[in-house]
Amino acid sequence: MTTTMDRLAETEKTMRGFVEQGVIPGAIIAWRDGDGPVRYQAAGTLGFDRSTPVDERSIFRIYSQSKPITAIAAMMLMEEGIIQIDQPISEILPAFADMRVMVGEDPADTRPAARPITIRHLLTHTAGFGMGGMTLDALYTEHGITPGDPQTETGPKSLAEMGERLATLPLATDPGTQFDYSVALDVLGLVIQVASGMPFDTFLQQRLFGPLGMVDTGFSISPEKVDRFADLPEEQDGKWTLVDDPANSMYAAPVYPSGGGGLVSTAHDYARFAAMLLNEGELDGVRVVKPETVRLARSNLLPAAVKEVGLPVGHPLSEVGMGAGMSVSLADSSSTQGLFDWPGDVPAGVFGWPGMAGTACWMDPNRNFFLLYLTQFSPSWLNGAMRPDMIAAAYRDLQAAE
Repeated sequence: MTTTMDRLAETEKTMRGFVEQGVIPGAIIAWRDGDGPVRYQAAGTLGFDRSTPVDERSIFRIYSQSKPITAIAAMMLMEEGIIQIDQPISEILPAFADMRVMVGEDPADTRPAARPITIRHLLTHTAGFGMGGMTLDALYTEHGITPGDPQTETGPKSLAEMGERLATLPLATDPGTQFDYSVALDVLGLVIQVASGMPFDTFLQQRLFGPLGMVDTGFSISPEKVDRFADLPEEQDGKWTLVDDPANSMYAAPVYPSGGGGLVSTAHDYARFAAMLLNEGELDGVRVVKPETVRLARSNLLPAAVKEVGLPVGHPLSEVGMGAGMSVSLADSSSTQGLFDWPGDVPAGVFGWPGMAGTACWMDPNRNFFLLYLTQFSPSWLNGAMRPDMIAAAYRDLQAAE
């Protein structure tokens, strides 16, 4: 489908409304419809107390939008035959060979896992791991496994140490039996590091970021880029404070590269990643992954026994499967104006994943359309209807143009 559409009027109005109401300091959307160019529209500034306007080179913490990038990196190794989707990860990371599963609430009360953890389980959050704020929160916090907080004093000092600690802890469920949002994509980063024979962040730079021209995407922020780095504000008792100040950011020197949530990026960069996926692995004449690999990545890869995806714990998503580190809409859905039914009002086949600070990217291969939305606020549930409102507005814009 080819189109000359160069505006998403209602989507832009919706985004601008959030800024004008003081809900967020600033935001940007990037989109491409059909074979047209990537377009951008921004509103507001990099912080409530800053005058620098948001643009396509502004740098944002994308948190869990790191997961699809990590997953695609793993798919690259898969198409090269270095790893396989149903391969036990213990063949690459021997420490995970004899995992145990909690019987009740006591981590000391365990039994052997029914089956090995596989690459598929990591890609789809069905390995039995947990994460901070969700399943196994207290256990992981006790052992310093909090990848979203890379500066924790008691935490591991390398990706390898993170894996070593995690392998000693019991699983919440047998692998392949339940979706639990988890540190699985951080473990996948370690798999990539060991299987490829190079540091995980180096692999991403050489195989994805460099070839795609993603010049501002990485796990740290350098001093010369701080003036483009957005504030991360948090509302507490009706007042805004800074969770992460760009001038003194935890991203200046992260302890290890978190494949599940450690990347920063820009609208320019992430739009190139999204466009590459819609182009089935190629961008501007550079192919980074095969078409069949992309099609597999955006298909439902959940193990047969897993029938439900929930985010967070206890909140099932309707008609949603999991591909490679990202959700896949299995049927046409309608917006419910709530966080727990992300991605909201979208047709079947739409894939992507959001980030903890309000960001999201939706990719629609049937229409050859993507919408990227970048902003920064905390906590993530504060404006639960924001992302569904944005994507619902985008599809109304598209329908109006037809």
